[in-house]
Amino acid sequence: MFNWPRKRNAPQAAGMNFDLEEVEPLLKRLNSVLDSGFKESDIQVIQSQINQMSTDHEVKEIGTYKVVYKDKDAQIRIEAEIHIEDDSREVVLNMFSHPKLVQAIDEKMIEHSDEVEALSE
Repeated sequence: MFNWPRKRNAPQAAGMNFDLEEVEPLLKRLNSVLDSGFKESDIQVIQSQINQMSTDHEVKEIGTYKVVYKDKDAQIRIEAEIHIEDDSREVVLNMFSHPKLVQAIDEKMIEHSDEVEALSE
């Protein structure tokens, strides 16, 4: 999890490392805190772009998505970094937005990660 300002008044970021198959469930979970969130087509495009990444430590700007959070228009910019080791592929998702939305995203990322970890035990 990352939650830091890059420069004054700049968007903050929430980020976490996930197995590739956890991207779609995470994005759907994030929709639970948004009044209007990621469309199914957005989720498919995000997943497809990440799936196309093939070089270890490759970083890609996935896109900026318009959402509504607490009745206000907002944007979430997504950046992905792929990690490939043997047959394993993981992705670090960084999501940039305003501080309160970043905090909500960070909480959902932790919640998602905790549930995935509990299921694997």
